[in-house]
Amino acid sequence: MMSNRSGQWFVILLSVAVFVFVHISAQENDNAAEGEVKKVEKGEKTVNIKFDPYMELCRGTFEQHPAITSQLFCWYDVRNDHSVISPSKVEVINNDPFVALFHDAIYDGEIAQLQLLGDTHIKQSGVTNDSWMPVFYENHQTFTLHDRDHPVVERLTQRIERITGLSCETAEDLKVIYNEVGAFKTSAIDVIQTKEQFHRFSYAGNRLATVLFFMNDVSKGGSIIFPKLQVAIPPRKGTVAFWYNLMETGVANQLMKYSLCPLLEDTKWTAKKIIHTRGNELRHPCRA
Repeated sequence: MMSNRSGQWFVILLSVAVFVFVHISAQENDNAAEGEVKKVEKGEKTVNIKFDPYMELCRGTFEQHPAITSQLFCWYDVRNDHSVISPSKVEVINNDPFVALFHDAIYDGEIAQLQLLGDTHIKQSGVTNDSWMPVFYENHQTFTLHDRDHPVVERLTQRIERITGLSCETAEDLKVIYNEVGAFKTSAIDVIQTKEQFHRFSYAGNRLATVLFFMNDVSKGGSIIFPKLQVAIPPRKGTVAFWYNLMETGVANQLMKYSLCPLLEDTKWTAKKIIHTRGNELRHPCRA
């Protein structure tokens, strides 16, 4: 028992050390470092905010400046007939680029079904993006589900279309991700970056937006952070995070680079759906 506990602490310390090392390197390379300045418009004034993003955001100790929080809001979305009966609970956590949370958007029974499907589908995951050392391999497992695999998957796709207003006609399959203690991901962005990806999704266009379902609560760690936006999203069961990956011109928005903080306790289940541009030309038009 003591050996298992010691091993777990070793994994935690190792993952935190690697996470810090990678982000120190990233800070030196692209100026996303301590002392980065974010300019926020407040009335006729521009407020300069300095911050040390990565560790403060992961610890949950960073507090956004009032100039930012004063622009954020929540509402009940009743844009369609279904929403009138069961409106979506929307919380905007960043205006530009747009990042929002939909609360109570996935239910216990749906979560249980996805996890049950995972018992037969889970496999060890390799590299999931093109950045260096993206995940702590042994503690990160994934599987994908198509709408035809189970009615729950199809229902979630329909819900995504309803709450985001976007079409999932060319969206990628639902990717379910299981993390154990020590898992993390370094700087990543959900856009087409390689020739292999370009050819694979040539029919679908670029990756317009990301939808991330949180399927359980986590005691410590595991937040998704956007350092350049000063935004951290802790895992909360039933919550769905949504953000756009592209600027209005269709170019990748580098502000949307994110990281997954080291998971310090518990396990973490998430499900990810990436929506592509093809089929959304009228719903989210490109402005050259």
